[in-house]
Amino acid sequence: MSVLLDTVVGSPEPCLWDKVSVEKFASEVAEKLGYKSDKDIGSFVEKLGGRIEYTDWDIALQTGSITVFGPGKFSIFLSPFSGVRRDRFTIAHELGHYMLHSKAGSIPIAVKRAGSGRVEWEANWFAAGFLMPRNEFKEKMAEGYTDAELAEHFGVSQNAVEIRKQNL
Repeated sequence: MSVLLDTVVGSPEPCLWDKVSVEKFASEVAEKLGYKSDKDIGSFVEKLGGRIEYTDWDIALQTGSITVFGPGKFSIFLSPFSGVRRDRFTIAHELGHYMLHSKAGSIPIAVKRAGSGRVEWEANWFAAGFLMPRNEFKEKMAEGYTDAELAEHFGVSQNAVEIRKQNL
């Protein structure tokens, strides 16, 4: 199967946008396609034509991956050992690969979440901008939301909130 898969899809190439551009693009994608932090991200993936599947991969080796076969034809694979908030970030991260690196399915790719190269950074920046849009995040901070309240509002971990605050 993997030999066949390797002949169908390739490895992703970085888009080489700066962090702010990637985050802005992610926020625009979420807004244009009607995603809000209180919505189920799994339903959003289905709306785009994707599927979410849980695997039996060892979490130490694999926390998420995506295979894109074409526009509206992709699968996101998650570990069964992570929590809902971690899964939301992982799904948004994999959507970053779909939007940025496969150009919404125009380029078939397979990406396993490993390492910390440029492609992974870009997908993380996308996930942050998608789940925690800059303006809304800053508004909630100005309203005095605690890290725990921000995490609850955006459906992410407190660690993701802390990293987002550092990067804004």
